Amino acid sequence: MKRAARRLAPALLLLSGCASDGPVRDGTPPAAPSFVADREPWAYQGNPGWRIVTPSVRLHTTTSDRRLRARLPDFLELANAHRLTAITPLRPGTEPLETYVLGTRGEWDHLTRRLLGERARPYLRIERGGYSFNGRGVFYDLGPRDTFVMAAHEGWHQHVQTSFTDPLPVWLDEGIACYFEGFRWRTDQPDLPEFLPWSNEERFDQLRRAASSGPLVPLAEFFNQRPQDLIDTDRGGSAALNYYAQAWALVHFLMEADNARYRPGLETLLRDAQGGRLLERVADSAGEREARLLRTRRLGGGSIAAYWPSESVDAMDARYRAFVARIVATGGRDLAIAGRSPAAR
Repeated sequence: MKRAARRLAPALLLLSGCASDGPVRDGTPPAAPSFVADREPWAYQGNPGWRIVTPSVRLHTTTSDRRLRARLPDFLELANAHRLTAITPLRPGTEPLETYVLGTRGEWDHLTRRLLGERARPYLRIERGGYSFNGRGVFYDLGPRDTFVMAAHEGWHQHVQTSFTDPLPVWLDEGIACYFEGFRWRTDQPDLPEFLPWSNEERFDQLRRAASSGPLVPLAEFFNQRPQDLIDTDRGGSAALNYYAQAWALVHFLMEADNARYRPGLETLLRDAQGGRLLERVADSAGEREARLLRTRRLGGGSIAAYWPSESVDAMDARYRAFVARIVATGGRDLAIAGRSPAAR
């Protein structure tokens, strides 16, 4: 599944008392809490749908899948709450995130052309997926699981595009979006998601294939790649898929490797980007050229010098490769799919 993002919420309801309620006496799981504040008919290209509002999301959908339509609003709300706290506390946006989940690829193509005009071409080349642009998430019904994966992924991009002052490096922005994809439905409340960043079969399997077929892209090169360029030139091949898998693993590495030695730097980087201090810190640590490259193209390794000053890119690359080798080793997949870290073995 390919995803591309381009850069050009009100207080969340607390779940105290909801998630801890046990089954009723007859064994029926309790109903999931609903965050839906408003619902009204909406249509696109004559296809009937709904406009559904929650505290942090405005959802427009024409999907005919009733279960998908019923689960999406609360999933989007809970995914937003998760991303605001999972890595480091982040400020919510000031406006609800505008999200479109269309029923067909044809509707998605039409809306993409309408929203992006001449800039639509690289997005229309996405074979199966969606994108975020200026805070809007635009995708279509990809099936009973992948639609939610896409929603979680693009929700991160929407949040960054609407509430961050400085741009994140592409590799980190995409890696965190993939990190937030992992989830499973709870057994006690089947319409509620449990977010587990390791539980991402697609990314794990692609990473394992990439690691077994040859060396991973060195980080010095990886920091200067953009997935939209790979999508546009690779015609949907493995290069773009490998990019997302490698970015996903890199965020896990920054969160966990060597007793979480990199995590404080990651947390500070995110807070600085949201608060408008990232570019200045990169300029001070890595020079104006790196800061300009980050500001204009969101590329480069300047953030490594700024937030992990004692670590060279080459040294980080060596540690990262060892981390990947450990997680894809025999037995790692079962742990990851269960939502447990295969790096902690």
